[in-house]
Amino acid sequence: MQTSRIVVCKADSLREKQTVKFAFGAGKERKEGFVVALAGNLYAYRNECRHIPMTMDWVENRFLSRDHRHIQCATHGALYEIAGGLCVSGPPTGQHLHALPVSIENGEVVVTIGDGQDQD
Repeated sequence: MQTSRIVVCKADSLREKQTVKFAFGAGKERKEGFVVALAGNLYAYRNECRHIPMTMDWVENRFLSRDHRHIQCATHGALYEIAGGLCVSGPPTGQHLHALPVSIENGEVVVTIGDGQDQD
């Protein structure tokens, strides 16, 4: 299994309920993801709504609802829980965002992309 590690940002630069977007893959296979911090934990997801595979940020790197309680799809208004990515409101209710493994290594936020994680 081939994997790649993506250094997203310095761990101390990511604040509570803040997001950081990153890209992975190349050419037609290029996709985006984002990391969000919540209650001392990090969550990483593909930047793709489960209703229709479109990017979700309504402004560059803006993924959270106005109250910062959910991840919100700008196109459809679907709301996803930050922790776990479960859709709780909108067309894909009950489905989860595509989660990506995220960790802190040597003070950096690192997302690991493995075979199949860039596909549906």
